[in-house]
Amino acid sequence: MTTRRKKARSGRYLPQERALMGIEFGTAAAALAGGVLLALRPDGAFLHAGPAVLRRTPFSTWRIPGLLLAAGCGGGYAVAGVLHARRSRAARFVSVAAGSALVGLEAWEIAVIEYQLLELVFAGVGAAVVVLALRLPAAASSRRLPLEVFAARRR
Repeated sequence: MTTRRKKARSGRYLPQERALMGIEFGTAAAALAGGVLLALRPDGAFLHAGPAVLRRTPFSTWRIPGLLLAAGCGGGYAVAGVLHARRSRAARFVSVAAGSALVGLEAWEIAVIEYQLLELVFAGVGAAVVVLALRLPAAASSRRLPLEVFAARRR
């Protein structure tokens, strides 16, 4: 392990890293809680989300969407936050993937289900995660994305 890498691992987190991890863990908690509540009451009663909203989707109840929300979004953001906390090489890549997926999910929800202000808020959260992850200094986040490592080896 190089001295520079040891210093980055043992040092304090940069303000950008703390902000990114806070957003990731906060989003994970919200998605896990919301997903579990939807799965527990598939009629949407806990979150005042009626099943009629699902009429243009392949789902008749909120159980499967709730499980997908908890596992996909909640799990993805929790993994991204943990990877950043550990300063893993994959942290930046996972954060960009999670943020991009959330923006795409919210765009789909607005187009297919119905527009709500909350969708715009979470699309903004996803975009913020992508921007923060890409703006982290290389030593703070893992140095390179996995694809960049692969490209560097081929040269």
